[in-house]
Amino acid sequence: MSPQDLAAPLFRKLEAIATVPDDDKALLRKLRIATKHLGPGDNLVVAGDKPQFSALLISGMLCRYDVVASGARQIMSFHLPGDIPDLQSVFLRTMDHSVAAIGPATVGLIPHEDLHHVFERSFHLASVMWRETLIDSAIFRQWIGNIGGRTAIVAMAHLLCELVARGLSVGLIDDDMKFRLPLTQQDLADALGLSLVHINRTLRQLRRAGLITWEPGLLTVLDWPGLQAAGDFDPAYLHLIKR
Repeated sequence: MSPQDLAAPLFRKLEAIATVPDDDKALLRKLRIATKHLGPGDNLVVAGDKPQFSALLISGMLCRYDVVASGARQIMSFHLPGDIPDLQSVFLRTMDHSVAAIGPATVGLIPHEDLHHVFERSFHLASVMWRETLIDSAIFRQWIGNIGGRTAIVAMAHLLCELVARGLSVGLIDDDMKFRLPLTQQDLADALGLSLVHINRTLRQLRRAGLITWEPGLLTVLDWPGLQAAGDFDPAYLHLIKR
């Protein structure tokens, strides 16, 4: 893939939350991006690593996770193409969590040196990247609400709404509202802090309500307003630009 093709998911992501002038796009096209392919479950970085690069997700899906004292995995966020889930490693030397692939994924490794150069050359682009990390924090706050304050069905509907809203913003979903997601029920359980039995029951409730269909690797939203109502979902925290 050409440098321009590799940077395309990043352009779509940043333009979903801010205006990106042509001069800034030209800077991003000059980034050295080395592709790396990950298999399902492969770690990109693990807690304790001191990476010299940040990874742009080009295709597939990643998750940010930690392993708690019991040995269980707690997923703290899902990432779609265009995301740079370890951008904080530009400034925080040691990773305090891990990032892994959900299904096959391709990432572009960008040297921290190049990112520092971009930030120094463009205050606007540095601000947009900072905005993206602040939106990540807003998503974390909603996930805390999912785990600690919402019922299982509301939390599940809210999570699905978030993924769909983000997918729509970067062109991953067409008008048919079909979204190819490599998520397993175990992934959903690890994200919501629920048992597999509870996840299965909750998905069945959403299907019976006529809101979604769920097949391995494919989510279809049948009633988008209804799913948003079921999840008490307000997309304001995603700070997306309406175009």
